[in-house]
Amino acid sequence: MSDLFFCPERWEPDAMISTNIAKRLTVTGFDGKPAEAWQLGDWWYNWTSITSKIPIESGWLESGEEYRFCFWINGGENDRYDEVCYLEIFGDCWENRLTFKLNRDFTKPILEKNGWLLYAVPFVAPEATEALNFRFVACGAVCTIAGIPDMNIAACEALTPDVRNFDKPQRHNIVFPNGWEPSHEAVLVLKTGKKTVTLSKSVLKKAAIATAAIAGCVLLGTLIKRKK
Repeated sequence: MSDLFFCPERWEPDAMISTNIAKRLTVTGFDGKPAEAWQLGDWWYNWTSITSKIPIESGWLESGEEYRFCFWINGGENDRYDEVCYLEIFGDCWENRLTFKLNRDFTKPILEKNGWLLYAVPFVAPEATEALNFRFVACGAVCTIAGIPDMNIAACEALTPDVRNFDKPQRHNIVFPNGWEPSHEAVLVLKTGKKTVTLSKSVLKKAAIATAAIAGCVLLGTLIKRKK
């Protein structure tokens, strides 16, 4: 099995998609160093895609052979659970494409490091005459894709992984200063002496339900007493 690598300079926005929101930029990679990357999509529903072609020829790629496509990805999920984030690989016929979902762990990453997920997606190259097409697609969430430094996948695989965080409704995303979308949950802050208590919408909702239930019981008790 041979490895293929995501090289940002060989990719471009898909000309067939009019809603493309894609840009090539320099970001802070998994190792804290500047990394060339592509950032796709937004938090709305603008379909975005970038594409690349690898020639079908000896030394590049051959149909029917086994490969791994290697890259780092950051983000690609939202807190609505309705995002699209996948990789397509196809030859001469798009209908016979291979599709790998890169969100919600449908395709398992090798590891996570500083919010970045390392992928080495295994596949058998579809039939193609001149070139194999690679296509990243995103919708409903921002995702950032970067290459492997020096194309050394072994060094990345040997990293000590971070503990995966499954407590959040979306994955780490570098478009936010703190790595996550700012929470809009907190709506009320109470200060009692030196202590500060923050109440969220969910807590207030539960409190309101409990208060309504208690009020209902008191009202019911009053009505019963009046009848007596």
